[in-house]
Amino acid sequence: MGLRVDFTNVGSGFEPIPDGEYEATVYSCEVKTGQTSGQPYLNWQFKLQGGEFDGRRVFYTTSLQPQSLWNLKKLLVALGYNAEDLKGSFDLEPVMAEVPGMECVLVIGHEEYNGETRDRVLDVKAAGSSSPGDVALFR
Repeated sequence: MGLRVDFTNVGSGFEPIPDGEYEATVYSCEVKTGQTSGQPYLNWQFKLQGGEFDGRRVFYTTSLQPQSLWNLKKLLVALGYNAEDLKGSFDLEPVMAEVPGMECVLVIGHEEYNGETRDRVLDVKAAGSSSPGDVALFR
């Protein structure tokens, strides 16, 4: 006798989260390499907190290329790092180890990818900086 499963009433995956702002915590941050560029970037996983989507994970990337480091700096400031401390060269590994559990607010919108509508983090804001759950238009 084989192992059987029943796919009756099983959907194709998660439905997109409505556009808006959501409280979240950093779940993980790891270095990855771009498939096309071959360049390193940080892959962020955030976990939504509270409401209908509590526990749902969303993803965000920050490039480590010099012309894009402004985005990483903005994200770190939103997580509570002092902008004055983020000058010059420094080791990211301790930061990556420290960020899981840090709170923020994610602005979520959508993008089309391979014919599917997917959640897209449009911005990361400091925790307590807005009214999570309020739908905002960003198009």
